[in-house]
Amino acid sequence: MRVFIGPLEISGIGQHLVHGLRQCGASADLVCDQPHPFAYEGAGFGAWPASWWQRLAGWRARLTRRQPTRKAAAVVLHAAASWCVLAWTLPRYDAFVFLYGRTITNSTLELRILRLLGKRVVVVFVGSDARPCYIDGSVFPGDRPFDAAAAAAAALVQRRRVRRLERHAALVVSARTSAQFLTRPFVNWFALGIPRPPQAVEPPASQAAVRVLHSPSHPVLKGTAEVQAAVERLRARGLDVQLLTIEGRPNAEVMQALRDCHLVVDQLYSDTPMAAFATEAASVGRPVLVGGCAADQATAQVAPLPLPPTLYVRPEALDATLEALVHDAGLRQRVGRESAAFVAAHWSPAQVAARLLRMLRGDIPPAWWCTPGELNHVVGCGLPESVARQRVAAVIARGGVAALQVADKPDLERAFVAFAGAAAP
Repeated sequence: MRVFIGPLEISGIGQHLVHGLRQCGASADLVCDQPHPFAYEGAGFGAWPASWWQRLAGWRARLTRRQPTRKAAAVVLHAAASWCVLAWTLPRYDAFVFLYGRTITNSTLELRILRLLGKRVVVVFVGSDARPCYIDGSVFPGDRPFDAAAAAAAALVQRRRVRRLERHAALVVSARTSAQFLTRPFVNWFALGIPRPPQAVEPPASQAAVRVLHSPSHPVLKGTAEVQAAVERLRARGLDVQLLTIEGRPNAEVMQALRDCHLVVDQLYSDTPMAAFATEAASVGRPVLVGGCAADQATAQVAPLPLPPTLYVRPEALDATLEALVHDAGLRQRVGRESAAFVAAHWSPAQVAARLLRMLRGDIPPAWWCTPGELNHVVGCGLPESVARQRVAAVIARGGVAALQVADKPDLERAFVAFAGAAAP
């Protein structure tokens, strides 16, 4: 089988899927429409016309609004190049795995062509591409005024895009916590996993200060200010702890920082126990602390698949859990070993790729399937629970319950209404 992965690299998932597929005997390429800002290996592709596709994307990104004519030309040329890339891929690949809700041309016609030609299409949603925008702090950050009208309009556009992909793909992969707009059975994200080669290394000498690493792609979304305050409170109580923050650096530097730390605080308002950065930390044997407003529902969101062994806690438990990790080297070592063992046993590139090949062949065990009717996650990601409540309430006040775009799931819609009803006046 010849597999296309793209057109966007997400946290190294694409490159490691390619490596894993090749280990499994399949032919695979990662074809991206732009170089990755964090320099993940393999995010470029040298063959024409893909290389020109990337160059045009770079040109378009460099142009500003003060250059409207050139900007418009770049947009048109990049779109034209997208169709050239599609034509180039059709005879070369049997299956297409699209990441982050993006396709080569982002058009319905493309999906219809792929279906007509018998290509197997799998769409892998990874979070913000599918999660309702009104409960997503990456779309409407928590530190900015919330425009309920804009959110309601964006939710309609987002639902239509998600359903268009769902309708034309052979299979959709998504986490339960971000699948609210899906209407058909889908494969649980944890049945696929985040591919990462295990490479556990011993932590630094324990005689030094306990080094806590935090690497926020978006500080407000990740709760960076709260993480910094928690570390300062520990220091004020006399604990020898140091917070290391790394932002916007190449992935190789991030991986080295992980090897040099004792433990990791990923984020404060996550809707998954092990996202990409947490998986990178686990792969080198570092314990990971993750906060999330639905942490007490983690087992149900993953079941019947194995739960990743991060310390996934509610945001208010951040201080106590972090203090326990700083105090107890034995706890850090145990959680780090369990995390590395989980990646090695379940999420190595070859294992993830083998499961992807089963999906591409239609060999999907019942335990991997989820149904939209069972969804109940309403607290979102990247936002304090109180802020998420207020935003859901604002959308309902602006456009009625229908503005949530989940009328096809009455139980979920009622859950959102009840959630919004508890918002502070």
